[in-house]
Amino acid sequence: MEIKDIQSGVYKLLGSAINEKRISNAYIFYGTSGSGKEALALEFAKEISSTDSEKFISSDNIFFIIPAKKDFYEKLFKSKSFDSDEYKNWKQFLSNKIHNPLQKKILSHSNNIPVEAIKNLKEKIYFKSNNRKVVLIFNSEALSHGSAESANMLLKILEEPPKNTTFILVTDLIDQVTPTIKSRCQTIYVPRLTSEVISSIFSSNKSFSTDFISFITDNNLNTIDSLMLWNESKVLECIKDYMNAIRYKNADSISNFTNSTLNLYSSSKSEFDLSFRVIKKFIKLLSIKNKSIDSKIGFNEFEELACIVNSKFINMNHTELVKNIEDFYLDVDANANAQSSLMNMIIKSNKALN
Repeated sequence: MEIKDIQSGVYKLLGSAINEKRISNAYIFYGTSGSGKEALALEFAKEISSTDSEKFISSDNIFFIIPAKKDFYEKLFKSKSFDSDEYKNWKQFLSNKIHNPLQKKILSHSNNIPVEAIKNLKEKIYFKSNNRKVVLIFNSEALSHGSAESANMLLKILEEPPKNTTFILVTDLIDQVTPTIKSRCQTIYVPRLTSEVISSIFSSNKSFSTDFISFITDNNLNTIDSLMLWNESKVLECIKDYMNAIRYKNADSISNFTNSTLNLYSSSKSEFDLSFRVIKKFIKLLSIKNKSIDSKIGFNEFEELACIVNSKFINMNHTELVKNIEDFYLDVDANANAQSSLMNMIIKSNKALN
């Protein structure tokens, strides 16, 4: 299913602007993570620039900015040399995003859009073109990082925008976008997906029920995409490995869990994140069942496992278990030793069982 069908209400609004030739100089697409904002922005950009997917990637009328380190942007846009590493990486990233628009992708782990990106962009966009030029800025809250020099420079461009040019900013965190930039943009709210939409998207999926997909992912397209690579056995194995480790079943259970977790951390951030999301959702289910609240998630073995765990650990502190996982995330994000942080989480989680 395409984004124009997934977010049909928003796309209808954008389509009306195109048909009535009411295209603004600047937009900001915002809403919850995983609602398809980036895919919508790409589709809208293709429409207003009259560019198909293949030509979009190499078009001189398309400019794409996302958080990356300063040295990456020092050359990009200044000279689109096909021999430069920067341009090859940029083109590969954009190609992957165009062909897989519903997948969340990052160019680097930087949370900053450096001022060099805007400086070099400024040198390139003030040229005449028969087609509309489009500037896409994903994770646009990163413009305000640090001294907000990038945001201030972009604001000056938006105050006197080049002719026949549209800026499309995309963010999960609109409150972190500079108010003066927001005031220059037409805001487009992209709502969280409903369970009905999720059901229609994955009607052919036989691994999980719609209720379970919704429960695990909170209807986040990015997480759904990762979950579709799993099956019920893998979900149950993930929970059992975690529970066996934190209850100190044996030495192997702890070493197996730590080794597999650390391997995921270094090899696949999306798999690493999904594993702990599944674990945290299982803990949520434990809490729900402990309060005798009815739960219908369409995965009997998952619910039966929750009942077994609750019967064995009647004094379990669910809040503390979740906090331990979140503290572990904070530690590794702060570049702490991942193995030590994980062992610390296991030790604290064992105490939270009793």
